[in-house]
Formats: sequence, C-alpha cells, structure tokens
Amino acid sequence: MKKSFLLIAMLLLGTNMLIADEINQELHKLKGTVQDNEGNTYRTVTIGEQIWLAENLRSTMFQDGSKVKTGFIPDDEQGNLLKYGRLYDWHDVSNERNLCPVGWRVASDDDWKQLEKTIGVREEELNKEGWRGDHDVAITLKESQSNSICKTFDQAQVNQHKFFARPAGVKLNSWYITQGMYTEFWTSSDANQKEAFARTLAYSWWNTHKGEIRRETLNKTYMFSVRCVKK
Repeated sequence: MKKSFLLIAMLLLGTNMLIADEINQELHKLKGTVQDNEGNTYRTVTIGEQIWLAENLRSTMFQDGSKVKTGFIPDDEQGNLLKYGRLYDWHDVSNERNLCPVGWRVASDDDWKQLEKTIGVREEELNKEGWRGDHDVAITLKESQSNSICKTFDQAQVNQHKFFARPAGVKLNSWYITQGMYTEFWTSSDANQKEAFARTLAYSWWNTHKGEIRRETLNKTYMFSVRCVKK
C-alpha cells in the first residue's frame, strides 16, 4: 500500500513539474536565481539599477521561520502556484520579519517609481495616483498582452524587461476575483490607517488602460501578489 501511494505521489510530482516547466519555459531562460528559506527558487532580472524577482512570491513563512497568516494560491488550485505565486494581505507584506528571501525586501512605492521611471513613465507622473504611462509602457512588464478590437500592441515590446507579470487576480475576503483580467501588486508603503500603496496592471480586451500602470491606495485586507527587490 505504501509503495502504491509513493508511486502515485511521484507520478503527480512529475506531472506538476512538467506543467511548471511548460508554464515557465521562457522564464527559466533567465540565469539569475535566489532561494527563500523554504527552498523556493525564483528567477531574477536586472532592470536599470535594480534587481527584481521575475516571478511572484510563493513563501509561506517569514525569514525567522514563523508562518504568514495569508499567502493563498489563486482559486486554491495547486497548479496555480508556480504560475501566479501567492496572494498576501498588506499586514503580512509589511511585517518586519520580511516575506522575501534574505537580502531582499518587498518593493516599496519608491522602488516601483524607480522601476516605472526606468521603463519610461514620465517623471511628472510618478507621484500621481491613477493610471499613468505613455506609449504602452506597461506591456514591457507583462508576459503577454493580446490585441483587442480597438487596440493593437507592438508584440516586440511585450515582456521586454523580462518581468513576466501575469494576471493572478486578487482575493477579497473568501472570494477570488479578476484572474486573467488584472494583477495587483502590494508595495510595502503605508498610506493611512486602512490603506497602502499598490500597483495594478490590466489585461482584459475591454479595458482601455492596458498600456498603463495604476498607482493607488487600497484596503490593507485585500490580498495581492508581491514582488521583491534586492536590497
């Protein structure tokens, strides 16, 4: 009986690895890597003077080994883990015990502004809230962006910076929503007692902001994706 369970587990692991390899085939061409203290390996990418994770955080513990309270897989589907990473509320994101691998931090509002300036967001727009960015700068961070009836994108510019942003959606209370339509990234930067700064990328064919990046303050209980930047 134990041998049967072991065989099934090995087959499932092999299948999951094949799926993960297919999902992340282009991502895994990046040479830089870093591991968190759980052994999760992440590809890294240099954009301007910053080094970023090229995929969303998957950690379920802080650097001291204590458990995070959130960190949900989108739709609670294990197959989404390597594709989308986990979704965290801001209280975990901002915790001083640090979600990221050693030597890294959750990207702050200023870290994102530096990234945005590097990829072409105008300096006078950096501190504004709402959708920002000319010339479809957001698509240079996205792994893919389909054309729509009203908008055609220069596909040579898609994922130009190897950031591999994917529309993981969000978790609000017990609901998973907007997968395939949006990705929301928490920053570590506080805005007020109830809200913190976040970044949004849009993907849907009907959304007119697909080439822009939204800077907004959102409720700290919402659960979003996380990117880390090297200290």
